[in-house]
Amino acid sequence: MASLLKSLGRGAQSHHRDFNDVDRCHLRFVGSGAHVDAARNPGLRVFPDFVAASEAREVVTCARALLEEFGRSHALNPRHLRFYRKQMAHLGAAAPPVNMLRVTGRYECADQPIAPWGYGDDFDAARLPEPLRRLADRAAAGLAVGALRDVTINGRHSSFFRLDAHVDPPKDGPNVCIVGLLSDTVLTLSSVGPPDSTAADQRRVAVHSWDAGDVDALVRANTMVHMYGPARDTLNHGIRLGVSAAELRERGVDAGDAREGALFDFFGTLETPIPRQPERISVVFAFADPG
Repeated sequence: MASLLKSLGRGAQSHHRDFNDVDRCHLRFVGSGAHVDAARNPGLRVFPDFVAASEAREVVTCARALLEEFGRSHALNPRHLRFYRKQMAHLGAAAPPVNMLRVTGRYECADQPIAPWGYGDDFDAARLPEPLRRLADRAAAGLAVGALRDVTINGRHSSFFRLDAHVDPPKDGPNVCIVGLLSDTVLTLSSVGPPDSTAADQRRVAVHSWDAGDVDALVRANTMVHMYGPARDTLNHGIRLGVSAAELRERGVDAGDAREGALFDFFGTLETPIPRQPERISVVFAFADPG
């Protein structure tokens, strides 16, 4: 927590647009639920409705096709799968299947299909499909960024959105833009990273987060979140396992008419549950700094 507080205390020096009320409304401290102000913003900007609903359908169709052609499953080896399933034992029959499908031009392993647009200094934006190129151009136009260096697509189903808190590779670039599609979720910044973010009691994380004072960003479907400064370079970002409707009700939180196996995020406090849809796709654009 100390490193997170240090990052928040100095804020993030920005050459991007000023922090505004939209950002403030979409950022909360875990535990207190208080909104994050400009002075304690570690480097986040939130762009709701970055993708129009009609455009989102085209982007999702494009992303699904790329996941089918170039996607590699990162659902771990059998030993890790057993570990993940054990961490979800409290969900019982409602535990979702572990699934992590990804497309990227970044080399990660020998049996990985490499996306045609490449990576880093060799990135070729002309090889991006038109729906993704439009989003990349829109992100670049709204921010003070340089050349595009990476595009990664992540596909999840069965409401398994778990993403253990981590920092992306530095070579991706200092500006990371995450566009979320199909489902709302909550992205969390934490001082806790690997291996502790993976080894932690995931039931506890699901209802309390990795650490007191973590920062939550509410990411509605079709929203873009931009990370830079400490949010990009120092703090870890992730998505908690999720809380079941049954557990919310046991804790006196209204889960509406959700089925017992449904999973929720929470935004700042458990009293603000955010229901998940079954499927989520994220498109991640990483840019250099300008100049």
